[in-house]
Amino acid sequence: MAGFDDLGVFFSDNFGSEERGNESDATFLGFKGRCKDFIREFHEGNFVYIYRDQLRRNYNLRQYLLDVSVEDLASFDEEVADKIVKQPAEHFPLFEEAAKEIADEVTRPTPEIGRASCRERV
Repeated sequence: MAGFDDLGVFFSDNFGSEERGNESDATFLGFKGRCKDFIREFHEGNFVYIYRDQLRRNYNLRQYLLDVSVEDLASFDEEVADKIVKQPAEHFPLFEEAAKEIADEVTRPTPEIGRASCRERV
């Protein structure tokens, strides 16, 4: 029974990285960048930035959510909306990461605020 003790190494990916392997990481990074652009730049009328402002407001209230209209997303970037609707398991986590990164950007203190608070402490 030669080799009976050699169990070998086996791997089974049950979460679909084989499908993800077909598309390059650059494609997923590009998708995430386009999601960030949507959250950061989508506006209505007189430059009312709906999603960026909603994200800032909810973050400051410690409500970590962002309500997004698929119609707004489709009007900004139809391909991104299509991927979110047709393949949510692959693309929604990337949209969520993009929202987290934008939340960090829009809630980060500006240099002027940082300097003012340092002056007040002195």
